[in-house]
Amino acid sequence: MEDRFGYQQDIKNGDEIIRARTTGGHLRSWDIPRSLKALEVVKKEWGNLEYPGIYILFDGKKVYVGEAKDICNRLKTHMTTPEDKIKDWDRALIINDGRTATQSDFNDSVVRKAIELHLINLFKANKYNVKAQGELQKHNPQQKSMIQAFREEFDFFLMKKNLITKLIEKPGQEEILRDDLKKILEKKGWILNEWRADKAIVNGEKVFIRPGSKKQKGWQITFRDKFKASLQSGEGFLLIPRDGILFIPFNEIQKVIPDTKYKQPTIDIFINFKEENVELSYSTNTIDITQFRLMK
Repeated sequence: MEDRFGYQQDIKNGDEIIRARTTGGHLRSWDIPRSLKALEVVKKEWGNLEYPGIYILFDGKKVYVGEAKDICNRLKTHMTTPEDKIKDWDRALIINDGRTATQSDFNDSVVRKAIELHLINLFKANKYNVKAQGELQKHNPQQKSMIQAFREEFDFFLMKKNLITKLIEKPGQEEILRDDLKKILEKKGWILNEWRADKAIVNGEKVFIRPGSKKQKGWQITFRDKFKASLQSGEGFLLIPRDGILFIPFNEIQKVIPDTKYKQPTIDIFINFKEENVELSYSTNTIDITQFRLMK
């Protein structure tokens, strides 16, 4: 994402305003104190015109996420007559695409509200006390494409500003915790001869349990040492506790890995959960592993 969006942030100026933007994207932000003077500076910078977008009010780990067609007017209301649930906020982060209402993609209320809901869920995932609800939006294909692009850019932007450290996993891709995973397998009638943190003996077979790490290419799983040796011998299974639970034979994974690669210290494979199927890849080799999903 760094190469795709880029990021630049100015130092705090005399009005305690911090400006930032994505250099290869569309987002612009103004981090301002709870001050009518600072708000007036931003308003003048915008030529006293109407700018739509998203705003986030901060009171420590308590936040309020909102959207507005005219951000300056909305923030003025929050400053002068704040809501009880966030009455002690001290800073606001304004985010838009730096364009007036007549030109901005944020002029579409469906887009604003969809991003608002995404940010509410994003801050909740990062353990903030979020004082906002949001609502699901019905959108057409063009809006859907725009919203998805903005979500990715907002994720990148907020991480660069050190406001979040964790992204939202797609529905179904949340990790199933060990105790719940054990119950699911037992309910299916599987025999758990041995059950440890990252490996088990299931139905008499050696099983390695790995949730994977989220990377740009997909969920990364790294084979090293005894884990890699078992893969090379084809003895065992890989159990991925996400999206229906994947139970993949090692001899299936071997299909994408050339024999010469086992000489390397580590082997990284990637799992991609797509709308219609699940794919496993190594380098440029990819196979469909949908059939190894235990649950739909």
